[in-house]
Amino acid sequence: MLSRYGISRDGYVGVLAVVDTMAYDRAELEQAGIMVGAKVGDVLSLRMPVALLPRLDKTGWIRHYEVARPVTPLLDRTRMDTRTDSVHQGIGLAAPFDGSGVLIGITDWGFDYTHPNINSRQEKRVLRAWDQFRTAGPPPAGFSYGTEIIGYDSLVAKQCDTFGLYGYGTHGTHVAGIAAGRGLNGHYAGQAPKANLLFGSWFLDEASWIDQVQWMFNVSKQERKRLVINSSWGMYRLGTMDGQSILSRAINSYSDSGVVFVTSGGNNGDAKFHIEQTFGTDDTLGSIATYYVNGIGQVLTYWGDPGQDFSVGFCMSRDGRIYRSPLYATAADITYMDSMMLVDGDTVRYNLTTEHANPYNNRPHAILTVYKLYNTKLHMLAVADSGTHLHVWNVCEVENHAGNTGNDFENGGFEGYRTGDKYFGVGEPAVADKCISVAAHIADRWRNDTTYMTGGLTSFSSWGPTLSGKPKPEVSAPGSAVVSSISSFYSSGAYEPVVQTFVGGRPYIWASMSGTSMSSPAVSGIVALMLQANPNLTVDTIRAILFRTARNDDRTGPLHERDSVSICWGYGKVDALRAVAAAYDLLDINTATRQPLPMSVWPNPASGYVNIELWTHRIAEVSLYDMAGRCLRTATVAGRGTLSTQGLQRGVYILKASADGRIATSKVVVCGL
Repeated sequence: MLSRYGISRDGYVGVLAVVDTMAYDRAELEQAGIMVGAKVGDVLSLRMPVALLPRLDKTGWIRHYEVARPVTPLLDRTRMDTRTDSVHQGIGLAAPFDGSGVLIGITDWGFDYTHPNINSRQEKRVLRAWDQFRTAGPPPAGFSYGTEIIGYDSLVAKQCDTFGLYGYGTHGTHVAGIAAGRGLNGHYAGQAPKANLLFGSWFLDEASWIDQVQWMFNVSKQERKRLVINSSWGMYRLGTMDGQSILSRAINSYSDSGVVFVTSGGNNGDAKFHIEQTFGTDDTLGSIATYYVNGIGQVLTYWGDPGQDFSVGFCMSRDGRIYRSPLYATAADITYMDSMMLVDGDTVRYNLTTEHANPYNNRPHAILTVYKLYNTKLHMLAVADSGTHLHVWNVCEVENHAGNTGNDFENGGFEGYRTGDKYFGVGEPAVADKCISVAAHIADRWRNDTTYMTGGLTSFSSWGPTLSGKPKPEVSAPGSAVVSSISSFYSSGAYEPVVQTFVGGRPYIWASMSGTSMSSPAVSGIVALMLQANPNLTVDTIRAILFRTARNDDRTGPLHERDSVSICWGYGKVDALRAVAAAYDLLDINTATRQPLPMSVWPNPASGYVNIELWTHRIAEVSLYDMAGRCLRTATVAGRGTLSTQGLQRGVYILKASADGRIATSKVVVCGL
């Protein structure tokens, strides 16, 4: 739970201020929500949310203040790490951005339509939901199944999506909160807290997902709003793993119509679940495919190179005895086969599909599902001619057939058996060319409020490239212990609440989850901010901006400097501030002139002084800050004025002006005399 002031769970700044002791008014600060600490002579210590810093400029009796140390959020690190907190404040931008006017569609399961983080009678953030599992109807126009729920009252009456693949789940509620949650009392806000939401609970097949996309696209046209679709899921048995599948083609087509797709890159970075093999003479590929502890079997997925057929099979071993299945050739084009074999009187079920040439990429392909038999080991086998090139993945099979957890290939002590690796770990739909594929890292943080710690890649974040060798994932965002909303209808256990509130006597909680499922909506929210800043962006331009502006540090390595793309980081860590600024800069001249530009600053770079022209002729207070938040210079300006930069070191500074209750900011580059 939060402490009295929330310091233990959110980012506050310490401030040291020099005050006019005769005019000092403690009550004025406390009424504004600022915590007043020690006062020694004319030096005053304060603690406050960073958003309240402009309030200090309005007192008239604070002569000077410095931020004692940078913001140190403990659970809201996603916004700090991605620089979204600066976008919300408009630092260095023409105005603050919060996602207003943009739609974010979430294709997922486990939505709580009543959670105050994502919906309320005052804001009515969720416009519609399509629950394909709810049979009562009516379905959306043009479709014949499921139930479309329109408007706040209808959504609250239905409460949540119905029992589906994951029971009464919570995954979608958590994802939606990261992308666009309003937060609680100023804490735990999402990336685009004013964006509207569409919720799609879908059957686990390509057709039903594409239906959800079409429905969301239809709604976006009716609402005349740009659309970002987040998919915090991934599969290895759907599609072709190389961006050529029908799913990928649909994504690329919708992208050309302006829909932006953002997808989690996968959570198999810590699994040795992949093997790549080029066969030699009289060569057989073998390995122990380990079981998923909570699964009912394993799915072995094989992809070869065009024109290079192969055969697959498996063995079961128990107490030193080995039982072998037949070998099945991809050239046989087995549409579907369900079979079984005996192991010491126990029945092992398995099913199989093979293709000589997949219609979308001409590759030979096989999917072999073997159901678990306890006290046995599952041996993966493949046989091919010399020179044949093959990839194999070992993924769990679970009761709802939605398993995507990779499990290790091991040598098992058998001569010639291979161990697996973690490469080629990005599945559908993230492999689509125009889908933004997101890795997960640990958010940057301040240790002991003195040392800045850059966050490394999470152990679970999947590594690329795609089967065709294209670089995926493409950008990274925080995905470890991210705090967001939990469905109040969740039926499969409890999360430890980080914070809790009550609405109408019903408890609603926020708790942490980890995964690329959490990093993907962080990027979806940033895309919504970009589209608010510039609704005219194409998907290709959005992708280019995100990749070009991604930041590199000691964890990612100098990717931009080397003009390289990492198979685990992509282009680096997403940077919302730079991305939104770049998006705004691309506004066409006619659109830009309709935007209220609050301040002009020149020359920039500055040598000795800067001229300032404001949007108002009323008196404004102007302050110059360094990048650590320290106020270095102040001035009073009426319409136009000048601020000295004499004596400042070369570097980048932030100029802030406040008047009429409005704030304008601009970056200033000081190059010296």
